[in-house]
Amino acid sequence: MSTGLFPTDATQRRKLRVRLAAVAFAATALAGLAGSAGAEELTKLSVVLGYVPNVESFGAEYALKQGYFKDEGLDVTVIPAGQGVDQVQMVSAGTVDIGISNPEQILAGVAQGAKFKVFASEFQKTPMAMTCRKDSGIEKASDIAGKRVGVKTPAKPFFDLFMSKNSIDPASVTTTSIGPNDISVLISGQIDCEVTTFAFNEPRLIEAAGVPVNVFSFGDYGLNSQVDSYFVSDAFFADPAKKELLVKYLRAEQKAWMEFFKDPAGAAKFMVEGGFTDGLDLDQQTYQAEKQALYMKDAFTAEKGFMWVNLDTWKETAQNALASKVTDKLIDPTDLLSTEILEKVAPPKM
Repeated sequence: MSTGLFPTDATQRRKLRVRLAAVAFAATALAGLAGSAGAEELTKLSVVLGYVPNVESFGAEYALKQGYFKDEGLDVTVIPAGQGVDQVQMVSAGTVDIGISNPEQILAGVAQGAKFKVFASEFQKTPMAMTCRKDSGIEKASDIAGKRVGVKTPAKPFFDLFMSKNSIDPASVTTTSIGPNDISVLISGQIDCEVTTFAFNEPRLIEAAGVPVNVFSFGDYGLNSQVDSYFVSDAFFADPAKKELLVKYLRAEQKAWMEFFKDPAGAAKFMVEGGFTDGLDLDQQTYQAEKQALYMKDAFTAEKGFMWVNLDTWKETAQNALASKVTDKLIDPTDLLSTEILEKVAPPKM
């Protein structure tokens, strides 16, 4: 006979233990179901990067790893870029939701009839640059007159435009065609400058070989571009529910970028040790992270906010795209850009 809350009879105690175990099992099962339901509630979203994963794409990779996207209710798939990856075509075909690409490629797609909406940009000043040996004496654009410049084959129209916009007589410059990854000719002194380079990639490798350089961003010479701009199809952007997904996505990625600015060296270490891309060098990635930060912020982002799209820059890029025959007509970027997502995210002014 029981004299309290719990039975004293051994058989009854065994029965109680069985019932308690069943209750515990049921609770665990329900918790599991709840967890499964929670996982199913995450909304799938895909993004294709603008380049192979390195500190340039820290925002997306860190937000994914740290669960920032999940905190926003998103199940994000990050697709690395590389040879053969065409972000413009993928977004246009609907095989990916968000593309990250250079404005020239986006404008070229628009010129071919594609309809996009650009809602954020990583860089305010283009990291595309001309890199020159310091001992060449070149301190500004006009100084290349009488010098030797190695021009990567795809960059020739761009370099011709650079000379035109900066009143440099092409006949005064000795040019030679070089390979897409050839820095040996600059290191050996066969040329004085190389076009185009990435402001925090080739210069680091050249200086590591013992050759100090000066780096001239084309953004300072009438050829600016908001490299790594985020875009979706017009149809995607027209859906209010999907537009809210972009708000959540950008909010999560901006949270990751704030960690980048706190510790660029730590961001580099994360990308190298994370195994996102084989062969990343920690010294180079640290150098890139520290330099890259300077191209992502300026007076415009201090006024408007981080990753803000700049219509004036896009108009400049559209003019240059036409002049260099990237497009066969002038694209007015006014309707191509939207600050609606940025306004809802309210990024920090920095």
